[in-house]
Amino acid sequence: MGWKRGAYPEFTIEDAVAVLFLLKSPVGRKTISELLDLGEGSVRTLLRKLSRQGLIESSQRGHVLSEKGKVLVEKLSKSFSEVHAVGKVEGFPAYALVVKRPPEFKSIELRDEAIRFFAKGAMILVVKNGEVVFPEDERPLKDTMPELAERLSSLGLEGGDVVVVTWAESPADAMKSAYHVAVFLRDVPEEIKSLVR
Repeated sequence: MGWKRGAYPEFTIEDAVAVLFLLKSPVGRKTISELLDLGEGSVRTLLRKLSRQGLIESSQRGHVLSEKGKVLVEKLSKSFSEVHAVGKVEGFPAYALVVKRPPEFKSIELRDEAIRFFAKGAMILVVKNGEVVFPEDERPLKDTMPELAERLSSLGLEGGDVVVVTWAESPADAMKSAYHVAVFLRDVPEEIKSLVR
């Protein structure tokens, strides 16, 4: 019987981004594992890599961003926001985030990216004249989904922003598919990319 190696820890850039935003306040490994539906071994490896880069600190209360980590998250926040729970869409947990100053995009391509990343569905919206609208026909979201439009209005939207709303079977998949669209649209700093190599 030969020597057998355990499974490799698996996490994505989207997991790394989610963890960085989560660690703005102290969070324990078990909580991260549950929120992101990641194995504890993967979370341990990701936290170790973040620690080696000097991006997080650990204490009895959990893990939290270091000063260097706060600077990185601030840089990231200039491209896109943290995800926010926005209730349910089609009966599934939904999350939204805001992509600032996006490059040109095709809504259908972004929706496809979200679905490839485990979303059941996605809406790609834009902010125009202070309202969240569908980019194809500039129809206001509030005309068809007033509750969702109201929840999105609290995200500090500015003209030209893209609002990504994704929904999935699990909150973790909804969160990560929203981050996936943001990462697809906007490049992330090298420190984050290096975590998954």
